[in-house]
Amino acid sequence: CALAAIFFLPHSLVKCPRTKSPAHRLLTKGILAKLPALGSTSETRDPIVQVKWFTPDANWTWWVIEYDPESRICYGLVRGLEEEFGTFLLDEVEGIRGALGLPIERDLHFDPQPVSKVRNRA
Repeated sequence: CALAAIFFLPHSLVKCPRTKSPAHRLLTKGILAKLPALGSTSETRDPIVQVKWFTPDANWTWWVIEYDPESRICYGLVRGLEEEFGTFLLDEVEGIRGALGLPIERDLHFDPQPVSKVRNRA
């Protein structure tokens, strides 16, 4: 969990609460079925963002374009201190907590859309 990372503690010493909220299930079977393989949209001019995650108590957002289920590596657009495209580990995102200790949430009302639309809405 993020607390462990901040204080350099082993994850086994820090209890990270789990929740049953649908918003905390970052990838569902339905989303997984739609996510292209990692690297498969590299030649696509305006790839489709399939899912949006965000911190409810911080100013970070992840838009996932591709995913590799074996390595659990995602590729997409991340907006935090800066905005950039890159890869991120699902396991790390699941462990992040914002300033109030809240976990990352999936935007339940987000519809897949071209990344250009996402970038223009900021």
